[in-house]
Amino acid sequence: MMEILVIGPEPPCVRCLNTHKFAEDVAQQFPGKTIEVRRILAHTEEAQKYGRVEGGHDIAKREKVGADVKKLLELSQQIEELEHDKKSNEDLIVTKLSEIDTELSPLIQKAENIGSLMTPVLVINGKVKSSGYVPKKEQIREWIAIELQG
Repeated sequence: MMEILVIGPEPPCVRCLNTHKFAEDVAQQFPGKTIEVRRILAHTEEAQKYGRVEGGHDIAKREKVGADVKKLLELSQQIEELEHDKKSNEDLIVTKLSEIDTELSPLIQKAENIGSLMTPVLVINGKVKSSGYVPKKEQIREWIAIELQG
């Protein structure tokens, strides 16, 4: 059995929710394989065994790194509006998520510099595959395929 974890805050942010959704969608593309996808909270002991997991807000506050909060809220709201029809809006949702990742790039870089894993964190079979951004489905599919070969 394969286990995929998405580590994030509670309540989950739009990036963590979409990372989880993308992982679930991709897991279903491997018929006959048992792939469990679940969310765990960033500040739990289970999450921390992968490293120091933190949300962007915590990193920004402690490290004094700013982001355009108004722009981030605007993009999050646009994504939430698009999610009423996720299937037909998926490409636009991915584009908006990428814009959020771009806005958060100073925080993502700071997290890397200080050795933190910024949420969302994607773990496959106990290996951290990504942190600080929403991986595309194609990338998740590739990681799963590699782990299944492995």
